[in-house]
Amino acid sequence: MRTIEELKKLESKELQKELEVARKELVEQRFNVKNNQAKDSHGIKKSKKYIAQILTVLNNEA
Repeated sequence: MRTIEELKKLESKELQKELEVARKELVEQRFNVKNNQAKDSHGIKKSKKYIAQILTVLNNEA
């Protein structure tokens, strides 16, 4: 995961790729928590926050 400053420096295409990867990770984390494979469910909250940060940067560029 990148920091906000790093996200702001990325171009739109790179942000879209980062968003796609983050969403895939969120799906995997939800699956692992649902199947009791993950030890901590806090990763879901972190992923959702990271996705929101990416979307915020994308919306501010437009």
